[in-house]
Amino acid sequence: MSKRISIVFCLLLVVAMAFSIVGCNNQPADSSSSAAPSGEASASSSAASSEPVHMEFWDMAWGPAEKYPPTAEAIVNKYCQEVAPNVSINYTNLPWSNWFETYSTAVASNGAPDVAIGGGFMPFQFAVNNEAADLKWIVDEWKKEGTDDDFLEGMLDYYVFKGKTVGIPFNYDPRVMYIRKDWLADKGLSMPTTYEEFINVAKAFTERDKEIYGLAFGVVTNSAGPFSSTATGNGGMLYNKDGSANINSDRNLQVMKFFRTLKDEGCLPDGIENYSGDDATKLFNAGKAGIVIKSCGDYKNARTTDGFTADQVCILPPLKSPSGVQKEQLCVNGYMVFEQSQHKEEAMKFLKWFSENSSDLWDQDKGGQDGYPARLSYMNEMDEFQKDYRKDVIDNVLSNAITLCYPLISGVPSASAAEGQKYDMICMQAALTMDEAGMKKTLEDLQAEFQKTIEDQDK
Repeated sequence: MSKRISIVFCLLLVVAMAFSIVGCNNQPADSSSSAAPSGEASASSSAASSEPVHMEFWDMAWGPAEKYPPTAEAIVNKYCQEVAPNVSINYTNLPWSNWFETYSTAVASNGAPDVAIGGGFMPFQFAVNNEAADLKWIVDEWKKEGTDDDFLEGMLDYYVFKGKTVGIPFNYDPRVMYIRKDWLADKGLSMPTTYEEFINVAKAFTERDKEIYGLAFGVVTNSAGPFSSTATGNGGMLYNKDGSANINSDRNLQVMKFFRTLKDEGCLPDGIENYSGDDATKLFNAGKAGIVIKSCGDYKNARTTDGFTADQVCILPPLKSPSGVQKEQLCVNGYMVFEQSQHKEEAMKFLKWFSENSSDLWDQDKGGQDGYPARLSYMNEMDEFQKDYRKDVIDNVLSNAITLCYPLISGVPSASAAEGQKYDMICMQAALTMDEAGMKKTLEDLQAEFQKTIEDQDK
């Protein structure tokens, strides 16, 4: 994926501003440089400052348009009114279409927002050219306050790249498999725990004469990465421990053969190599598939708007893979501050406060977000995450998840290229349409391409 897109920024900004909501109606200040906060700075010091500051906060469509943006705006307003009355913040909620081009063009035109939440690897993408500010001050403040343990283990280290903290965790969007629990009971089957048991259950679910299949998933769009999530759970799809490419591996070939066996056994619908995620969801909701691989938001929908009960549908815990690893893939999305911001100090203070005071974004009557908050306190204290379908994901996935960058502890920019160039789709289509020689050639080609990307972006 290109790091800079040469599109005139003003044209995209017109599109972006169609989604813009103005928060905090204070007058904008003249641009002036501001050093990063010292270790003694705090958000409360903003209230004592009389110098007006104006900032831009760009966010994404994480929830319904009628709920999420107004709720986020209200949180921003509260900060400006109660914490930092000298600060005004323009809040813009961007659509997911062309989101990366919008950000890239803004940065290239020196028009980046001060604070942003974008795609999962965005902080790393912009860190390549030192366009992401160092947020270490925020982490240091949480350590002094004793609240740095309000995140899953290792998540504050995940955004450290070349010694800089380029992001702060915002939410988690784990990949999940969910299964017709009632079909297991009707057929006298146990929950599968290994690849072999999974294939046997999928075969038992399949009735091709009735167009009923054991498994469905998306491949081309809105797919939630069925290959990458399974390969991550087999000990890692992309990297060796030293950060070099590890795509051409026996473990990835094992996953290819796993999906090919499911196809050869008739457990997958015809033409699945061209399925979208929506195609898989429709099949499952119609009672035509017994297992589906999707994002956690689709599981929430299955248990709420789609009408399935706890007796009918549940999370399938991660399978024990041939490598002995038994994990699920966790996708992490994070906040960042752009280096070109003229108000990095105020931006960091706001970001810290926003992270600590944004639980309403996950309240289903307010923000309506499908994902899971990065803050453990939100999950522990909010009624939403005590519901059985949320606890199902927390207990079976979040507690046992690893990122796409595994076995690396931190994320890296090259992972964005693998995601953007649809390595997941390429590997899955090869598995479903090629013989073993073709599968191996696909892995060899991706290995060479990805190693070059790593050398260009990560080193």
